[in-house]
Amino acid sequence: MKKSLCAALAFFAAPVSSQTDFTALSDGERRLFGEEVRSVLLAHPEIVERALTPQPYADEINSDLALIRLHGPTLFAGHDIALFVSSDCAVCARAEKELTTLAQAQGLSINVLIVERHPSLQAALEIDSLPFYVLPDKMLRGMMPATVLQRFLSGL
Repeated sequence: MKKSLCAALAFFAAPVSSQTDFTALSDGERRLFGEEVRSVLLAHPEIVERALTPQPYADEINSDLALIRLHGPTLFAGHDIALFVSSDCAVCARAEKELTTLAQAQGLSINVLIVERHPSLQAALEIDSLPFYVLPDKMLRGMMPATVLQRFLSGL
């Protein structure tokens, strides 16, 4: 399938050498090209899906992932999850307890970081609300319900 598509694309992509004008294809050329494109799209529907459902937050996600990679050794320090809390944050204590229970059930460990002791990380990650969770592939701001955390942890 891919070989025939490549052949068709090579045939039609040769305007440099043959000066093919896509607006002037014969009915047979247009039909052949259409059949090849259709067969590829039927075999690989993800191409159409990606085109029709672009990820609206792709830039933000990529930025978060870059920050996690950059600060990963400090964030995780050999653990699976990082949790930023503050000593004067009542909801943080509850978040830490819930996360610990969920993580232990899945054999995961947590690095608890007191945000005031890490001002450079707080600035770099733009931590503006606590608790603040960092997983290898995402950052979560604010208290998360246990069911939501469970779903995120099941992917680790």
